[in-house]
Amino acid sequence: MIPFVVVKTKAGLAYVRPEHVVAVSAADPADCSILMTQGVTIAAAEPAEDVVARLEAEARAEDEATQHQERLHHGYVPGRD
Repeated sequence: MIPFVVVKTKAGLAYVRPEHVVAVSAADPADCSILMTQGVTIAAAEPAEDVVARLEAEARAEDEATQHQERLHHGYVPGRD
């Protein structure tokens, strides 16, 4: 399943794929801009800290899922991580 992060925008909601986010820019404490691959910019209606926290949480979850899959395929060796 492809993970999406839901972001509030001025026009509604945007569903963002975290791996396509290049940067998050904030000029106002309550708003931010999400810069994505292919030159797409999303004007978010929420603080940059909130958006970045959700993107980081999704990245951590993805890393943990990848490690779990590798352990299933290759076996788990304690102390190797």
